[in-house]
Amino acid sequence: MGIIGADANLVVTLPENLNSGTIYPVLRLAIDEHGNTTCSAITFDFSRMLFIEPIPVVVLCNLIEYFVKLGIAPRFTGMNFSSAGVAYLDDAGFFARYLEAPLRKHAARRDTTLTLGLVENPRSWSYVNHDMIPWLAQRLNTTAIALGTVKVCFEEIFNNIADHSGVSAGWVFGQHFPQKKEVHLAVSDFGVGIKPNVAKVKPGVSDSDALRLAIREGFTSKSNVQNRGAGLAILMRYVAERNHGAVFIESGKGRLSAVFEGTGMKATARERTVWYPGTLIHVILKTDTLSTLYEDSEPEDFSW
Repeated sequence: MGIIGADANLVVTLPENLNSGTIYPVLRLAIDEHGNTTCSAITFDFSRMLFIEPIPVVVLCNLIEYFVKLGIAPRFTGMNFSSAGVAYLDDAGFFARYLEAPLRKHAARRDTTLTLGLVENPRSWSYVNHDMIPWLAQRLNTTAIALGTVKVCFEEIFNNIADHSGVSAGWVFGQHFPQKKEVHLAVSDFGVGIKPNVAKVKPGVSDSDALRLAIREGFTSKSNVQNRGAGLAILMRYVAERNHGAVFIESGKGRLSAVFEGTGMKATARERTVWYPGTLIHVILKTDTLSTLYEDSEPEDFSW
C-alpha cells in the first residue's frame, strides 16, 4: 500500500445510511484495488450521515488507520450532534480516539455495544477473555464457560491475523440487537487478505476459491499444519449449523457466507465486483437458540 500522486485533496462524504453495502463506494474513493491511494490529504464529511451499522464501524476505523500509517492525518467535518449515526460513533469511542476527546460530554459506551478496539496480537488473548467474552456473557445472561468454543474461535481468528495478514492488529466491534434476538460481531484488518497466502500453495486461485480453501480444516500455506483452518471452520459450524446464525467473510473480491439452511449449514463463496482491502469477518449469533451452543461447555480442541 502506498501513495500514487501527491497533490490530490480527497473529500469523502459519508452516505446517509452507512451499512455493509454503502461502505464499498467509500473504500473505492479512497483506495484502489492494488491498495494504493491517489490523495495526499483526506477529509471525512459526516454532514449527510444519519445512521451507521456496526460492521462499517470497523471498516471506517481500518480506513482511517490506513491513512495514518501513510503519514496522512485524516480530517473530520460536518459532525452533527443530532445525527444518530454521529452519536453512535461518539458513544463507541470513535471520536475520542481520533479527536482526542468525545464530541459530547456525556458520551459513553452503550450497554448493547462491545468495546470498540484496535487489538494487537500480543493483547488479543486479554481482549477476548476480558472484554469480548464477559460482555457476551452479560448480554446473553450466561457464563464465560458456556461460551468456551466461541472464545477459542475468536482467539484463533486473531492468531490468523498475526500469522497471515502482514499486519499485527485488527479492529473489533459488536452490537446486541435485543428486538432482533441477534448479536453482531465484526473483526477486520487491512492486511494482504486471504488470497495471497493461499496462492503460495495454489497459484492462480481466485478470491472465492481462496476463501473455500482457507476455511477447510487442515489447509495451510505454511509447513506447520497444526490448527490451520480450524478456527473459522469450527466457528462456522457452531454459529451456522448449531446456533442457526451466520458467518460472512470478505477478502479481496471474494465473499463467503455460512448460514443455516434446512437441516444444516450451507457455505457459499462467490466473486464480486467490489474489493475489500484485507479481511472482514462478520458473525451473527442468534440469542433465541443459544442453548445449542451451551451443550458443550468445554471449548473445542484445535489439536490435530
